[in-house]
Amino acid sequence: MIQLAHICIETDFLRELAQIEAESMGWIPLDEGAYLHLGSEDGVVEIVGLADAGMARANVLWIV
Repeated sequence: MIQLAHICIETDFLRELAQIEAESMGWIPLDEGAYLHLGSEDGVVEIVGLADAGMARANVLWIV
């Protein structure tokens, strides 16, 4: 039981760290667990589950 709690805490920490990193790269928080990055004017929005710096020139909706 203690090991499961430790895993949950670590998972939550890593998720929060990823969200902070995304916001520092210009991602706009829309709601809890949803971020938008506007990197182009083409009108296409890609929906992803992981965010990274390589998406800087794309419009991306990140669902955590």
